Amino acid sequence: MRFVRRSIVEYIRKLGNIDKPVIITGMRGAGKLSAACSYYDNIPCVPLSNIKEMLLANNSTSQFFSRHKPPLIINDIQYSLNLLQHITEIENKKIIFIANQQLDFTNEYKEYMQNKCIYLELMGLSIYEMANMGHIQKPFVPSKRPPCIISKKSIHHTYKLIWRGFFPDYEETDDFDIWDNFYSSKIENILQKDINDKISVTNKAVFLNFLTIMAFYTGKELNITEIAEKVNAVPNTIKSWVYILEQAGIVYLLKPYYTENTKRYIKAPKIYMTDTGLAAWLLSINSAEELEKSNLSSSFFETFVIMEILKSYRHNGRKALFYHYRDNSKVSIDLLIEDEEYFYPVNIKNISEPENKYISSFKKAVLHKQLGYGAVICLTDMYKELNSEAVALSIWEI
Repeated sequence: MRFVRRSIVEYIRKLGNIDKPVIITGMRGAGKLSAACSYYDNIPCVPLSNIKEMLLANNSTSQFFSRHKPPLIINDIQYSLNLLQHITEIENKKIIFIANQQLDFTNEYKEYMQNKCIYLELMGLSIYEMANMGHIQKPFVPSKRPPCIISKKSIHHTYKLIWRGFFPDYEETDDFDIWDNFYSSKIENILQKDINDKISVTNKAVFLNFLTIMAFYTGKELNITEIAEKVNAVPNTIKSWVYILEQAGIVYLLKPYYTENTKRYIKAPKIYMTDTGLAAWLLSINSAEELEKSNLSSSFFETFVIMEILKSYRHNGRKALFYHYRDNSKVSIDLLIEDEEYFYPVNIKNISEPENKYISSFKKAVLHKQLGYGAVICLTDMYKELNSEAVALSIWEI
């Protein structure tokens, strides 16, 4: 596997001489350990998946840190979260904790994770990282002058990338058997290590069917009742399974924009698979050409764009204040990016000829902050100002 410069490593380096441990979470296989090792060269890694190490960490934290002195990488911290309680007692805080799930900020370790650690989330490779330019990627905000740093790709190449997926350990190839075996092994590993202990044995086949339906729903609003009927499970079970997938980093829920005390807004989140290659495999879409021609091409392209923008924030240590907008007047915006003053509207279209009609919803949205500069992200060959307040640009220009 070739070396890739990860944006998150550059972010940690820019922090300088940090005096807090770093927690890196994310889906299994996203490259967290490789990223940590590229930041701290030649330091030991303690895997808490090792039963003896986990027992020592859970039974005697002081002995654990006597045996393993920082600087240190501790993998699978989700098995021994109690270690976080003792970080204030350790003089050398050069520790990177790696969690193969998102950690629960509602439990008793919330204070330690939020206030005494630098908490980061790593996803699959971004298009900048795949071009080995992760060190210069910035959080995306629509502007009149997009960066245009990485070279543009054709529509076919774009769908080839979407079908391929973004796991860093996938070797670049068009060979179907290699792709099929890779994702078969990947999902088996994720299920075995992150899912199986959270669902009953009798539900495993039903859960796999549910996971395939989640792939079909990528880019769509989450309808728990509808999915429950398709899977033949009760809605509460579906809610718990969506949570499991979210914690494992397999899906991302894009919150709806709404304000309290009004019935104007549709309040269902949209669901996205975080890796389009995994989604294609689950749906038995067996080539980039098949994906490009399918009726799912638009939702897969939207998923790809949302994930790329999300990576630009998470991999730069920024909280992503993202929403989608839909109201009862049928006004919709695919993505609102919030900062202190503005909402920046973004629509996503798998088209090559953008038109002004694709930004008509921007001015119709009823928001509690000012509307910032907007964008239509699409497959156009050429950057184009649609009016004084919005631009059309290629996914390769974000």
